[in-house]
Amino acid sequence: MATDSPQLPPADPIRLPTRPTAPDRAAFPLIACVAPLIAAGLIWWITGSALVLVFAVLSPVIAVAGLLDGRWSTARRRRRDAADYAAAMTEAADAVDRALERLRDAAWHQAPSVQTMLERPDEPGRWADPAEAPVVLGAGTVPSGLRLEGAGDAAEHRELRARAAGLAGAPIVVDPAGGIGLIGPGLLLRALARSLVVQLTGQLSPRSLGLRLPDGPDWAWAARLPHHRAESPAQWLTVLDADQTSPPPHRPGDGPWIALAGTGAGLPPGCATVVRVHGPVGAEIVRLAGRPAAVPVAPVLVAESQVAGLGEALGRAADAAGLGGPTGTLPDTVSFAALGAATGAGAASTRVAGPVTELSCAVGLGEHGPLVVDLVRDGPHALVGGTTGSGKSELLVTWVAALASRYDPGQVTFLLVDFKGGAAFDLLRALPHCVGLITDLDEREAHRALASLAAELRHRERVLRDAGARDITDLPSAALARLVIVVDEFATMVAAFPALHAVFVDIAARGRSLGVHLVLCTQRPAGVLRDALLANCSLRISLRVNNRADSQAVLGSDAAALIDAARPGRCALVRGSTPVETAQVAATGDADIRQIANDRPAGPNLPRRPWLDPLPHRVTRAQLAATGAAPPGLLLGLLDEPEHQRYRVAGYDPGVDGNLLVIGGARTGKSTLLAALAEQAPSRVRLVPADVEGTWDALVRAHAELDGLVHTDRATGAHRQEGARESRLLLIDDLDAVLARWGDEHRAAAVDLVTGLLRDGGPSGLRLVITVQRLTGALQMLPALCQSRVVLRLPGVHEHQAAGEPAASYDATLPTGGGRWRGGRIQLLQPEPVGGGSAQPVRRHVDVPSASDTAGPEGVRAVLLVVAGSVARSAAAFQVDGPAGSRRVVELAAGPVAGAGGRIEVSTVAAGTVLVGDADAWQGNWSLLAGLRRTAPLVFDGASLGDYRLLTRRRELPPPLAPGRSRGWLVEPDGTVRRVTLP
Repeated sequence: MATDSPQLPPADPIRLPTRPTAPDRAAFPLIACVAPLIAAGLIWWITGSALVLVFAVLSPVIAVAGLLDGRWSTARRRRRDAADYAAAMTEAADAVDRALERLRDAAWHQAPSVQTMLERPDEPGRWADPAEAPVVLGAGTVPSGLRLEGAGDAAEHRELRARAAGLAGAPIVVDPAGGIGLIGPGLLLRALARSLVVQLTGQLSPRSLGLRLPDGPDWAWAARLPHHRAESPAQWLTVLDADQTSPPPHRPGDGPWIALAGTGAGLPPGCATVVRVHGPVGAEIVRLAGRPAAVPVAPVLVAESQVAGLGEALGRAADAAGLGGPTGTLPDTVSFAALGAATGAGAASTRVAGPVTELSCAVGLGEHGPLVVDLVRDGPHALVGGTTGSGKSELLVTWVAALASRYDPGQVTFLLVDFKGGAAFDLLRALPHCVGLITDLDEREAHRALASLAAELRHRERVLRDAGARDITDLPSAALARLVIVVDEFATMVAAFPALHAVFVDIAARGRSLGVHLVLCTQRPAGVLRDALLANCSLRISLRVNNRADSQAVLGSDAAALIDAARPGRCALVRGSTPVETAQVAATGDADIRQIANDRPAGPNLPRRPWLDPLPHRVTRAQLAATGAAPPGLLLGLLDEPEHQRYRVAGYDPGVDGNLLVIGGARTGKSTLLAALAEQAPSRVRLVPADVEGTWDALVRAHAELDGLVHTDRATGAHRQEGARESRLLLIDDLDAVLARWGDEHRAAAVDLVTGLLRDGGPSGLRLVITVQRLTGALQMLPALCQSRVVLRLPGVHEHQAAGEPAASYDATLPTGGGRWRGGRIQLLQPEPVGGGSAQPVRRHVDVPSASDTAGPEGVRAVLLVVAGSVARSAAAFQVDGPAGSRRVVELAAGPVAGAGGRIEVSTVAAGTVLVGDADAWQGNWSLLAGLRRTAPLVFDGASLGDYRLLTRRRELPPPLAPGRSRGWLVEPDGTVRRVTLP
């Protein structure tokens, strides 16, 4: 039985039924018969009734009947068990037959099929080049591996086990690497040898297997196989025919070999497998895997008529896979300079002048010279495949460099997109043809790409329409340069951003007439690129890929999957329906790129850029001046408009745009924007810092000015239209932070002041620019009162939406000064460095009286009234603050005060006296307070708003005090309230 067989799939074990055992023969029930007789005799003896003796006679009758019934039941059970056993054995036998059939089918499915190779020799994907290529000698019996479970050694069990142990009619598979010797009649040997050669050439490509054949007409059919023309295959199949040529005295070298001889003595030594052929259906393996054997086999024979057209069919398959020509003529490496020498020019191609009707260049060396590709004639678009390390990026760099060496920047430009990070295209930045390098797109940049590419197509359509041209070839040479968009890792990019696929499909459909060409490169093209895009990519280039599916997706053949991994830069190419070509891509270095850049300097007119770089992180006035005309009003920043392929200077015209609300998180550029606005018009701008006191004062002052203007207008009967008065700006920084530091009453009053200014300031020309970190509480009314809005970076998307912007525009990576303005991305203007601009310094409008203002008109001789939160602290502070011997500090008690000379009256208070007491003390000395208030100022040191209102009897709010600055209120005798800095 053969031991070298296909690996059969495991089969479920089959359980044999247990043979039934015969039941014991039933014995006569003697005790059951005698016991009733004895019982009946005892009853008769006691009762004397003869009738009892009649019943005694029935006992033997019943015993005999029971014996007969038991024997009949035993026989019936024996017959039933025998029938069940027979049925179970039949079912087990059927299960064995079915399992053997499945194993036989699986074995033939795994084994090479000569019939399939002869019927479909040129099917796509013919060669996969497996690591091992076994051959089938014929059909025989191999171990099945089928297990039968269950105890029993009955004859039928032994017979079924023997039947299940061997798999008859299974393929006898051997490894030809050790050599196969065939002994017998020459005609039958050659028929079996044909079968073996067909199997090997059907499994291995000409790149992996070459043929060395004997001379003679019997092997002319094999000489037409593409394997016979291979020059540098991985291994050779040697066929030795004793009737055609004398076999060598020793075995051939490495590789499979087949030897034919009439007797065993005619075979070369060392044959691992020897087959003796007796007839068309009978043969015997006499040596298997180097050991003696006796395995009968029905050989698989192939007639010469069956292989008549095999060489031509496999030749067509080899041509389709790019394996038809010699494989040893391509160099392993090609330099860009060597490619230029091969084309007969100093560079990869000669320079082209005049209108561009083609985009041809040499990118490598093929089997018949330089490999020249033309994006216009062969394209208009190209698909490039290749796995990591295959030289894919090198091909793209060489292709771009070769085109740049032939055409000027006014004839062709390149937009490079590298989803891997941009390192592959760094060399090409030096070329003046390069109009953009985009790397690592995120979601926002993907949307920007959509808008930019769509705008580029619209621009080219306008140019064609204005010129009355049908396509780019009808235009003058300088009217519109061809644009080549090179995308590395295209499949990864569209998988991350599916919306981009539709844009590229649109470009692919309209690109030929508009002069836009795509070179799409990917590692895994299978199942990723859609037919709508592939249909327009007539030029297909693939470097080495890892599987047949990827090679088929690009080339329609397995050629790319068969490329040696040790040869980076080796590629296969198809142009439409032409056969596959093979080539070695040239390698391009820094020196080559620099030479091309020197030979093709940028002209006075830079190429038009279809894709602008992202906005810079810092925008200055000089950049805005270089971008375009300044809009009316104040400069705001640089606005990105990818749908128009441009940057635009954004401006804020207060008279037209109204109040401006700036929303942004901490350190996002809000204060910087206010400084930039203030330095542009210092005479019309009042900048209010984020200060508790300064913000209040500015609001009060602006409100007072607004009231004065309104009163003036009413008095004169004047009526001013919106914008008639020159706009004045009040810039309020971090309003929400300031409101949070005020008390409830000041906060409510400030909100009323802001609301009034926003609502009523327009006719007077007053505009507010307010910055906040978030819109909470009373500030939620700001968007309704501010006609313009800038939204900077916010902590989360919910805050972004609350600011009035769509969630899709949220960007947590915005730099400082980056935000949204009227639906677009803006980078705000940075103020000029100190001393670097002409703007006047901005004055901070905050009223902060000095400590000397606490003295009265007569200096230290005036009387000072102090309402203290802490009497002891205030008394000590004022004692130290005054000149030695010139100030007398008196602490008031809760009741009427008596000094050293008795009760203190208004008339007894000497000049220079400082009366210090808390609110309760002053309330208890109300007559003293009322008498002195007509001439003495009242100071609140650490007192609350309630204390202020209690003692002043006033409802209006005093100005808020900055915490932690020793600040207090000073109420003049005339009722004027102001802040003071306390000692």
